[in-house]
Amino acid sequence: MRPAFLAGILLAASAAASAAASAAASAAASAAASAAPAACPLPDAELPSIFDGHEGCNPLGKYYGALQAARPDWQAVHRCAVKDRNDAVLMMLYANGYGVPRDVDRAIGHACRVDSAPAELEGRLEHLQRMKGGQERKRFDLCDDITSGMMMGFCANIAEDAAGARRNEALARLGAAFPAAQQARYAALRKATDAFAQSVGGNETDLSGTARGAMSIGATAAVQDELLADLRAAEQGKLPPGTGAGFAAADKALNDAYRKVMALPADSEGRVAHTTVTKADIRTTQRAWITYRDAWSAFAQARYPGVPADAWKTRLTERRTAQLRTWLQ
Repeated sequence: MRPAFLAGILLAASAAASAAASAAASAAASAAASAAPAACPLPDAELPSIFDGHEGCNPLGKYYGALQAARPDWQAVHRCAVKDRNDAVLMMLYANGYGVPRDVDRAIGHACRVDSAPAELEGRLEHLQRMKGGQERKRFDLCDDITSGMMMGFCANIAEDAAGARRNEALARLGAAFPAAQQARYAALRKATDAFAQSVGGNETDLSGTARGAMSIGATAAVQDELLADLRAAEQGKLPPGTGAGFAAADKALNDAYRKVMALPADSEGRVAHTTVTKADIRTTQRAWITYRDAWSAFAQARYPGVPADAWKTRLTERRTAQLRTWLQ
């Protein structure tokens, strides 16, 4: 786990939080006070952002990095959280007993100082009260009770970091079993998958809403998950059927859908369907998909020579056509 874990999203979240705070600075403290549940004392000042400290010892990064570590140093996480006065991390440490004696009351105290939407704070306090009463025994997390779009993006990144690590380990294990002659094609497939996934998440996903971060991360991860699922199925002998005629029909349907998408009305910047996605974005993603399709076919011909290349191309083409048709609905 790199020390710079989550640096990008923490920087973005910190900037967003700072902008929001400056826009409503005069009312922030009073709003928090009026919305705070009875379990919390009234704040005597504007609450700090949970993302503060990302340029220092990075409490949130250290905490979530420790969760993935084989031998987490929770005392180091605690020292960092104390140094940067990060109530979100201290809340989780005391709720879970990581590096400190478990103390739900103390966790509640820190929860009251986590700058949160009113519904989020209320849900978090109720959650902690259930833990205190022994009704909830799962690991407590900052992301358990979120309600805002910004936090959805942050928490989606946290979840994908863990899921992505497991996925990459699984893909590496699969690849390690392939003969040397297939390794280069597998590496090319992984590279093409990465490029296509990033284009789907970054170019072909609407980024206009507050949940844009979560949407982008989810779209990118879905492509990677599909690769792993397809490889596992193929290694178990579950191979796609297909013929040359079937691919020709699938390719025609794809081209028809693509032409219709390119003919959609667009604004002056080329954006379609009232989204942030432009026709150029879709065109870029389509090119990345073609590279991905061809890399899959090349690898499959080496790894599964008994299956015609057109069978793999048909499967991937039908999936891409379904993606394009969502723009026509």
